[in-house]
Amino acid sequence: MLSTVTATEALFRQDSENRAHEAAILRSIRDHREAPIVAPTRSRVVARPKVAWPRPIGVRLDLVSDSALCASA
Repeated sequence: MLSTVTATEALFRQDSENRAHEAAILRSIRDHREAPIVAPTRSRVVARPKVAWPRPIGVRLDLVSDSALCASA
């Protein structure tokens, strides 16, 4: 008899938790639907100044020729 009562109490607790969870979900959906629609605001884009990136040490661009970059077939 005691195990039947314990099992019934456990099922009641589980059902209560499930009902509370479902009610919270429905409340969240309702709140979301009732929320005012806000137009997206435009964000201001700030132009970045151009930065000269440093070359790797030992690279001289004036010595590189077009023929050295292309492999001959």
